[in-house]
Amino acid sequence: MSVFRTELRRTVAPWVLVAVLAVGLGFLLFSRGPWSHGSAAWNATWLTSVRWSRYLLVLVWPIIVGAAAIQGMRDARAGVGELFRSTPRPAGQRGTTLALAVGLAAVVGYLVLVAAGVGQVVADGGMFTAAWMMQLLLGVLSVVAGAALGLGLGRLLPYPITAPALTVLALVGGLVLQMSGETERGANPAVLLGIGQVEPRGPFDVSVPAVQLGQLCWLLGLSAAGFLLLLASSARVKAFALLPVAAGLAVALPLFPAAPENNYTVDKTAAALACDGPVCVTRLHEDWLSTVAGPGKEAMRLLEKLPQRPNRVEESTVSFRNNKVSPRDPARLLMQQDDYAMYGKSGPSLTATLLSGAGTPPCHAASYGGEQNDREDAARWVMARWLIGSYAPPHSYAQPPLQTRTDPAWSALKAVPEAEQTARVAAARHLELTCTGDPLRVLTEGAR
Repeated sequence: MSVFRTELRRTVAPWVLVAVLAVGLGFLLFSRGPWSHGSAAWNATWLTSVRWSRYLLVLVWPIIVGAAAIQGMRDARAGVGELFRSTPRPAGQRGTTLALAVGLAAVVGYLVLVAAGVGQVVADGGMFTAAWMMQLLLGVLSVVAGAALGLGLGRLLPYPITAPALTVLALVGGLVLQMSGETERGANPAVLLGIGQVEPRGPFDVSVPAVQLGQLCWLLGLSAAGFLLLLASSARVKAFALLPVAAGLAVALPLFPAAPENNYTVDKTAAALACDGPVCVTRLHEDWLSTVAGPGKEAMRLLEKLPQRPNRVEESTVSFRNNKVSPRDPARLLMQQDDYAMYGKSGPSLTATLLSGAGTPPCHAASYGGEQNDREDAARWVMARWLIGSYAPPHSYAQPPLQTRTDPAWSALKAVPEAEQTARVAAARHLELTCTGDPLRVLTEGAR
């Protein structure tokens, strides 16, 4: 313990702790980064808090690797390697103490970062599920792997350029893999090898067991390779450090899904439903039920005008950014609390929002315009107003204003007999469910 305390005082370990906290908490507390999205926010749930902390490892991990590399080259740079080899104390024992000091400082910094978010979740009464535990383990193991690799490579390559080069490589490589995963441009198995997690898209997404197991094996391989490089006393043993890396890859890559949409499953505890008649929300958002129950029931009543209509209003567990849900269930009117269209809505305004597209989710993602998107938005507005029974122009913030499309469509729809109006709205709703055709043309000209 005396040697360990000395290592803590005389190594970069305290500065690793300070750097991890400064960078992590600095970004989370004082930056409006991607961690400010509704119920997927950093301090919204246990799961999202741990996942956002792991997401930030893309910035923190290079610091850990670089600092550990500086420490790993200490003996060689000081010229005491031959002296230490002549002492009775085994090299492995010295290396273990050093690794424990640096690794412990990095892990403590990471755990404090996680605790800062989880503490806010607890204070706000956020829902507890066990889904975060594996994410925490993978985050801690990532930190350990960074410290071990830095120490090992620093000892293997005791040159002035080693630490900055490792830091830059870790940062650039991590950012490239992370951004490739968020834009779906990169090969999914390669993206999953990155240290920083891909941006969490919703509060219900949990990595499938295959992804978790693959990442666990990969990180264990990196950690083992770093420790072998640090503790090895011969070139032959150092060469064996490649074996854990190869083994980790050999296990992880076949486990990883080929497509990003297969990376996640739903947290069943958070996604369990709480209902008031035909209106249901998830347990995670159970306090929202009192707001949506009345408007949801009114939407069900108004939808009775259509021959084929939903019989249930239900909160969707799909990410609010994902509009590729297929097939769409015609029997359910899906809503998402994090949908920007739902913000601050209650009463009649919420009913109108639920009736958009005759109770269907949009086929395009949230956007700032475009001919196809504007035509769909206009059609969805007209369908909702027809169900309500009175016309009002869309909000003027639309660019260009949707009223130039909704006014003619409303006039054309109301100019035909009631039965034809019903048929046109039903046909337009079918197009929204299948994401085919032009619903605005159907409302204006009828189905062909």
